[in-house]
Amino acid sequence: MAVSDLDSEKIQSNRAFLERLWLLENDERPGFLIGYTGPKMRGGKPVISALFSTEGTETVLMRLSDPAKFLNAQLEEIEGQMAFRGDFVPSLCPTLGVVAIPSAFGCEVVWQEENFPAVRPAIQAPEEIDDLIMPGLRDGVLGQILDYTRYFRTHTQGAYPIKISDTQGPLDSASLIMGHNNFMLAMRTHPQQVHRLLQMITDLTIDYIRVQRAEADGDFVPSLHQPWIPDGWGVSVSDDDCVMISRRHFEEFAVPYFNQMSYAFGGLYHHSCGNWLHQMPALEQIDNLRGVEFGGSETPFAPVLERFGGKMVISCRVGLHRDVKFNGMADFVRQVIASRKTSRGLLINVDITNGIIDETWPETDLSEIYRLIEEN
Repeated sequence: MAVSDLDSEKIQSNRAFLERLWLLENDERPGFLIGYTGPKMRGGKPVISALFSTEGTETVLMRLSDPAKFLNAQLEEIEGQMAFRGDFVPSLCPTLGVVAIPSAFGCEVVWQEENFPAVRPAIQAPEEIDDLIMPGLRDGVLGQILDYTRYFRTHTQGAYPIKISDTQGPLDSASLIMGHNNFMLAMRTHPQQVHRLLQMITDLTIDYIRVQRAEADGDFVPSLHQPWIPDGWGVSVSDDDCVMISRRHFEEFAVPYFNQMSYAFGGLYHHSCGNWLHQMPALEQIDNLRGVEFGGSETPFAPVLERFGGKMVISCRVGLHRDVKFNGMADFVRQVIASRKTSRGLLINVDITNGIIDETWPETDLSEIYRLIEEN
């Protein structure tokens, strides 16, 4: 898709609205995005995620292994999403998933046909942390991600912002480097070594984001997760491990390193899968916490909206839980809107990518979604 084909006026309008959303000034309505809503859609054509979907004629590995195919898949997704109403700002993401930082520390990358790659732990015993040295900024697959960043910019003549690669928080990366059981046991038995590992990961992550930002040539989106955020307003981190640990351990082993990242990039935008309600008091200890992103079937959204509504950006999508279900997208949107206490900072991501649905999932009528959001 040629850049000239994009609706630049619409994009600028969406940017302006999202800036107001991040400033908590969008009193008139919640923000919203239309992604993949299921195989049945009225009023539009379903859009497949170029990053996360296993559907299509090419496997995930085929896309990730070829920057041209990866770029084309993302351009097709952008074209589809631009056809919808909503607060969408197109960008390109050269991610290879969660393996980036762990691979630099020596983890073997395990490539998979139908999913993003995984890694095998590089170390197991906490005593081995003492022997680790700081990786280089092109070690593991870090160099490949930087090459993809440059390829995307070059082959689109710099017309699209570059989105940050998948930024796992220090806890997540450490668990991949050691293996989850080994790392979480080490938090109790060898806290000094754990802090050394977390500091090394934090330093490398900050340095690497800065290098990728430089490759983006002044047009960088510092969040993997929706919505678009202006550069300098924060950085997104994925922190799935927080659901597996206590608040006390989160405060000791996560908050100090998140604060370093927040200082470096002007704030923090926190994502976690699973139910992290017990971490809400600890999250409030993160300086300049800009927002939270989560699945509403995993973390109940009513308590989040009650505690954080109007204080930060809250970006909510359906999520992955097998037992907590909604009767389609309209039901999900209706429930979120009914639970809010304010529209300020609220973004509803109308998306079920990689979600758990079956043949009973109803057709999504876009006109109903638009009405629910824009009239409330």
